[in-house]
Amino acid sequence: MMKWRQYRKDGRWVSDANSATDGDLFIAMALDRAATVWPQRAGYYHRLERQLTNDILAYEYNPQTRALTVGNWATSKSKYYRLIRTSDVAPTFFDSFYRLSHDQRWRIVKGGMLDHLADLSGQHRTGLVPDFAWVTADHAKPVKPWTVASKNDGNYSYNACRVPMMLAASKDPRAQRTLTRMMKFFSQSYHVTAGYTLAGKQLTHHQSGSFSAPIFYAVSRNRDHGYDNLFDSQKFIFSKPLTKDNYYDATLTSIAAMERMN
Repeated sequence: MMKWRQYRKDGRWVSDANSATDGDLFIAMALDRAATVWPQRAGYYHRLERQLTNDILAYEYNPQTRALTVGNWATSKSKYYRLIRTSDVAPTFFDSFYRLSHDQRWRIVKGGMLDHLADLSGQHRTGLVPDFAWVTADHAKPVKPWTVASKNDGNYSYNACRVPMMLAASKDPRAQRTLTRMMKFFSQSYHVTAGYTLAGKQLTHHQSGSFSAPIFYAVSRNRDHGYDNLFDSQKFIFSKPLTKDNYYDATLTSIAAMERMN
């Protein structure tokens, strides 16, 4: 597993001991893509991918909830064992991992996590989902503030903002229904801001590439679905130089740009 954060302390680099499932998923998917881009080394990349995805299932999967946990630290002995990060719902990733491994658990994860996300989306007219949620086998509910990281843990904030991007390419009807509900909410406003309560109240008045880039990515993959106006309103993210001070904005904007070029 990848140690999720490295930082400077007393003049040297230090790594946190724990993993974060979202990072592990992206690393595994990057290896899957690498096997396609560099086919002469496909065996090497797929071998690394299988090692990582096997470990994700071994250390970041709760079979009771049919969902991935938020990291290897959220063990069965932890109170966070039933916690999910909504941006870990990555149906196209799970499809790729299943095609490589034929491990049925990836199909279970895909179905369980899409069910949980659809449950959360259906709880509010906006269709918005929280950063984090508590789940059982058949139910999900948003967490309270400060459950994990911030006062916005139960709002549509800096984790959930990736959900439109994670659902964009999936053909699964549950993914498309959830995506459409969220995108139609955003399409009602030209000025999409950096975060909302689940009822639709703005958390801030400023815009952010971290929120607008996934929306742009999603509408680029799903034209003529009733929210095309977001293509024009969110493309402002490309009107200024890529930030050097916010890796999250820069990463999500770069992903949206690559989708636009394709």
